[in-house]
Amino acid sequence: MSVLESNWTLSAQESAAAVDGKLELIGGGGLTDSVFHGVGTDTRVDLSSLLFFALVGDAHDAHRFLKDAISKNAAGLVVHRALTPEEVAACEEQSRISGMPVAIILVKDTLLALQQLSRHWRMKCPAMVLGITGTNGKTSTKEFAAAIISSRFKVQWSKGSFNNHWGVPISLLSIRPNDEVAVIEMGMNHIGELKTLSRLVEANAVVCTMVGRGHLEGVGSVEGVALAKSEIYSEAPRTATFIFNLDNEHTVSMMSRFAAPSEEGRSGRRTVTFGAAAGDVSLRVTSMDADSIHIEGEIRGVEGHAVIPVYGKHNVTNLMAAASLALVAGMSPQEIWKALPLCRSAWGRNQWVHLKSGARAMFDGYNANPESMQAALENAKLLSVDGRRVAVLGEMRELGDFAASAHEELGRLARDVGFAEVIFLGPSAGDFARGFESVDGGAKVGAPGGASGGAPVRAKSLLKTMASFDPAVAADLKTRLVPGDFVLIKGSRGMSLETFLKGLDPTDFKSK
Repeated sequence: MSVLESNWTLSAQESAAAVDGKLELIGGGGLTDSVFHGVGTDTRVDLSSLLFFALVGDAHDAHRFLKDAISKNAAGLVVHRALTPEEVAACEEQSRISGMPVAIILVKDTLLALQQLSRHWRMKCPAMVLGITGTNGKTSTKEFAAAIISSRFKVQWSKGSFNNHWGVPISLLSIRPNDEVAVIEMGMNHIGELKTLSRLVEANAVVCTMVGRGHLEGVGSVEGVALAKSEIYSEAPRTATFIFNLDNEHTVSMMSRFAAPSEEGRSGRRTVTFGAAAGDVSLRVTSMDADSIHIEGEIRGVEGHAVIPVYGKHNVTNLMAAASLALVAGMSPQEIWKALPLCRSAWGRNQWVHLKSGARAMFDGYNANPESMQAALENAKLLSVDGRRVAVLGEMRELGDFAASAHEELGRLARDVGFAEVIFLGPSAGDFARGFESVDGGAKVGAPGGASGGAPVRAKSLLKTMASFDPAVAADLKTRLVPGDFVLIKGSRGMSLETFLKGLDPTDFKSK
């Protein structure tokens, strides 16, 4: 990953001071010649004018590639060990070629240094910063908010899901001095992570889209998820605006905790709320088809309606959160209504893909937990389909002790949609099959056409389970798909379900 902007400038001295590092210049030139126009973490790309951070992960240590960073013209290196004689020689040669010194900043921890520099840069930039978290919807909300707000302001937002301990710093370092608004997504998989990220971001407004059963392995329960997510409010600056979802019991509880009136009868907090039936933003889906949802409602008392080119009725929550962020950014209700149709889904999230067979696939392979899986299945049930419905579902990861019961529940839900075929990939295949083949059911859906009121579909022969991906299964399914068929592909990012999708011969899909 690289961040390079022509108007992004930090001197070597300022950078070293910001990360509590020891600065050394190798080669010709002086301190006034040593400046950076961005940061980089990937030695496979051009690093000219960039400050390279040698990050250490679970499987990789970028210190092994310092010579590669130098050969890619890095203007400086942030490291936590002294350079070898060979690396020093490479810096001297690079300086001789460029006529500029190579700055070496020695720190105790390169990840901590990245976070420190991002905090320093965030405080230098005048942009209003909007922070987003949530079990589901945070990336879509970020994309929607950026689309809406960009219709009036110059906006920077994190691309993809740069929402963790290194992604958030990269996102902050992507803010340009002339940006007016920055939209930053923050994730978590354990208590305390959002506390750290929130202190880096220092957001002007924050929102938790919703709380559900995600990352249970790291926090133990939904209540643990709520506690971890609430850190986006507890660690926000005193001047930050709080945005609350009125449709989720856990976010409502957060509102009562963090926006409660003081003894003087007021909280001192500026708050914005959204919900299906009440709030500053109140939207509802009136109809849905394969390529759009039709919504109507009110934004700060201004009624309106819009057609949004995204799939799935669940996106109305993300649209309400995004509209609330736009209000905080200074947009009028009328401007927001006009900009709502600009919203689009990001890669791997409710992404329509055409197949050579003439069938269409809905690829949603970036995140999966019980709530998002249920939403995907409900959307599949409502969708009008000319041909057959097929589901390719992947493991919901990071559920810990809840994995067995959650996948059994998923099996029951998938059975009752009425798919002609269901394929499950992942270690919890047995649990999924047990739910799929059980006698008890939830919503009783009849034939694949979607008629309600019939007996639950329990065709055991239609279920195929595998512990991991088998190319032969995708190849076999491909031969049986015809125009009008619908294939839902959804699972956790770690399952790499785009591999299955590519086995179906997509015509308009690129891997991330």
